[in-house]
Amino acid sequence: MSRSEKLQCLLLLVLVTIPVSIPKLQATGFGGWPAVGFSVALFIVAGRGWRWWAFGLQFVLVSVALTFSYDVALPLGAAGALAVIVPALVSAHLLRAEGGRLRLDQVDNVRYHTVTAASSLLCGLGGAAAVAVGLGPREAPIAGLMSFLAALTAQLVVLPLVVRTSDRRAAAGHLELPFQRLLMLAVTLAVFWPNTRLTIAFVTLPVLSWAAIRATRREAHIQLFLVCAAAYAFTFSGHGPLAANIRGVPDDLTPALFYLYVAAAAYLVVPISLTVEQLFTMTGQATRSATTLQRLLDSAGGTVIIATDGVGRITHYNAGAQQLIGYAPEEVMGLNPGIFHTPEEIARHATHFGVPPEHIRVVLAMVEAGERRDWEFVHKDGSKRMTSLTLSAVTEPDGTVVGYIGAGEDITERVRVQDALLTALDREHASVLRLEEVDHVKQELVSNVSHELRTPITSIAGYAELLSDGMLGELTEGQADAVERIERNTTRLGLLVEDLLTLSKAESGQLEFVRERVDLRHVVREGYELLEELVRLRAIDVRFELPDDPVVILGDAPQLERVVMNLLSNAIKFTPDSGRVAVTLSQTGDGASLVVSDTGMGISEEDQKHLFTRFFRSAAATQQAIQGTGLGLSIVHAIVTQHGGAVSIDSAPGRGTTVTVLLPNGAAELPHPS
Repeated sequence: MSRSEKLQCLLLLVLVTIPVSIPKLQATGFGGWPAVGFSVALFIVAGRGWRWWAFGLQFVLVSVALTFSYDVALPLGAAGALAVIVPALVSAHLLRAEGGRLRLDQVDNVRYHTVTAASSLLCGLGGAAAVAVGLGPREAPIAGLMSFLAALTAQLVVLPLVVRTSDRRAAAGHLELPFQRLLMLAVTLAVFWPNTRLTIAFVTLPVLSWAAIRATRREAHIQLFLVCAAAYAFTFSGHGPLAANIRGVPDDLTPALFYLYVAAAAYLVVPISLTVEQLFTMTGQATRSATTLQRLLDSAGGTVIIATDGVGRITHYNAGAQQLIGYAPEEVMGLNPGIFHTPEEIARHATHFGVPPEHIRVVLAMVEAGERRDWEFVHKDGSKRMTSLTLSAVTEPDGTVVGYIGAGEDITERVRVQDALLTALDREHASVLRLEEVDHVKQELVSNVSHELRTPITSIAGYAELLSDGMLGELTEGQADAVERIERNTTRLGLLVEDLLTLSKAESGQLEFVRERVDLRHVVREGYELLEELVRLRAIDVRFELPDDPVVILGDAPQLERVVMNLLSNAIKFTPDSGRVAVTLSQTGDGASLVVSDTGMGISEEDQKHLFTRFFRSAAATQQAIQGTGLGLSIVHAIVTQHGGAVSIDSAPGRGTTVTVLLPNGAAELPHPS
């Protein structure tokens, strides 16, 4: 406990003792007021840690004070002390004060009134019991009633002094508040000093209400306590309207008039002061929220925010809107946002929503649909900006629409970029179509030329064979050598034409397949036999690793032979003498694997990206003048793909090349012949 709290506890202990120490008071009327209120306040300020110390000190002091002031036996004084302290302890415990302060969120809080009434009733019962023992049973009911009223009003007057309040300043000016205090003093003396009518007592209430409204909450509570304390002092001393005998009211009940006055004053001032403080807090929070919101809206430079009232007049226009549209806020406040759009733009949106071409009708339709739309705004300088806009209704808690707010993002540059991209895509699409047309023409040309070349090539090959066989006469050695060259180059030309036709058919989907069960071991041997002559001319070690069991798939044997022949031909051509070429065939779980590897020059990583492109020749093949057309791997890829398989290549310069062909066992359907 701090030093300040200890001093407060000491002061409250004194204030608890003083009212019960005044002699010659009417015990059944005014005695001990407002000791119960001070006792509750003492328990609240002392807190849980010092509560029993406060109980013990109060019990000792109040017992002694009651014994001497009322000239009764000490046990009876102790009983009276318990009648004051125990209800106060119960009240402090049930009010659940925090940090030495009572916190009332609402003055009509059910807990607050229930606890004060219950503890006051307990005090009344204790007072009635004490008076019944000390003075007689006849006095007990009146004493109990007066003790109840005294305890209740004592708490209503004293507890607001320990209520937690805010740091709100008084609304009254420097002259108003001193004047109100002087007026309160004058009215109190004028009302409670002379013996006036009862109704005059309530003249003090408007002045107290003035303090509750214009002064701080603490000031209002202090004035309430001081006025009630003054009224108590004047009344029990025989002054004022509350001390006079009133016709029809028994003398024993006359003190009840004072307690009713105190209750009326407390129930008027405390709620007003609390309400004013709550309004002040809520107003401050609302002001801070509005200021924060205003700053947030104004700081959103890239966001357009325009708010209107219920009839469409602009009430807010942020910095983002000013930046987008160019108008200053004072130029557009109170106007309709339709001035920012052309009639054509409004009509465009009206057509979309199916409403008349009026701005307010379009706004209502857009709010109802909850749809985000792109709006074209006209800048003050006449230029146009495109904004992606959302409109929402601003409603009261009961659902009444009080305005509309539009929030948007400037998308002018985005739209320009999008239009440029669309234009570029259109151009690219047109280019692709032209390229496809050119490619189609090229394929037609290759196909037609290849077909046209087959006839003269066949004729040349036939006459060369006649010459070679001596059917047209014996040839000299030089003539025979020339005919042999003609036959060899004619064969090469025929193979080139055949490759062109095969590739053309494969790319156009017209390559014919005969689907049948094929043992790939026979395919590999047949392909090799076609290249035996080429192998004999080279000093290369060609090895085969073929399984003993058949490797059967569903496919076209002649086409697969071309795959083997092209792979072997490439491996032999690109492998120098004394090199090695290996062909490995194996059965896999779902098909077959054909691997052709060599120890040749290898292929660079850059060239590997283009190996399946028609007529592509690697840089190394071109530099070393190795014969070839660049169609072999294209044909391999086309045939394997048509069979539902895949081709992969692993190679590096100087490390040789490994080509792996994976073929399904027939689960994948082959293309139907055209």
